Amino acid sequence: MIDEEQISDVAKIIKESNYIVVFTGAGISTESGIDDFRSEGGLWSRYDPAIYASYYYFLDDPSKFWEMHNELEGLVANAKPNPAHYAIATLEKLGKVKAIITQNVDMLHQKAGSGSYGAKIYELHGQYGTLECIKCKKEFHYEEIDTKSVKFPVCKCSGYIKPKVVLFGESLPMGIMEGAMNACRDCDCFLMVGSSLVVSPANFMPSIAKQSGARLIFINRESTIMDDLADIFLRGSASEMFTALMKKL
Repeated sequence: MIDEEQISDVAKIIKESNYIVVFTGAGISTESGIDDFRSEGGLWSRYDPAIYASYYYFLDDPSKFWEMHNELEGLVANAKPNPAHYAIATLEKLGKVKAIITQNVDMLHQKAGSGSYGAKIYELHGQYGTLECIKCKKEFHYEEIDTKSVKFPVCKCSGYIKPKVVLFGESLPMGIMEGAMNACRDCDCFLMVGSSLVVSPANFMPSIAKQSGARLIFINRESTIMDDLADIFLRGSASEMFTALMKKL
């Protein structure tokens, strides 16, 4: 059920804002056919992340990761942006969105056109567009590497190859984290879409924005542990909320 008064209030905040940071989690991509990892029936219900998504397990036996990857990579490759992704790109084109901080690795923001009009995209957990040898750091495109007929791909230097995604046990890229946090300090509106806000250190960002004076808007199907920070909480599908919102702008 869409609350038209709330939608109008959010539209007013967006019109008044000059530096919007959009923070997205898995919930924005479920409508594009990519499972929310943590929800019932999600990826973690089939693959224990402590094993299949652990960097330490990857170093010992990469085949577990690649078993999970081959399912996820197919979903990511075939996924298309949904109305929420396109709305965020439109807000960037209008000069409102200056930065997108995403926990997702699916590159759907770029597919929708985000980053084409000056906004910086901070991919906290990396992305599936590029592969990398963990030993010599050589990068590869997917078409260069056989990832299907072998248990796991190996570089000529004997190093294991994996997508440039951050596994459990790996540090987030410092340059990306620093840039994302600076954007949160600079913004006058922080728009969170589709995140449970339980993963650290990414979940520090709403607090940073709030402390810097930004107004916070949450769009999510479920409550989060940081609901008390939100000035407005739109509960529901990201696509439905953005479709209603864009009609007010």
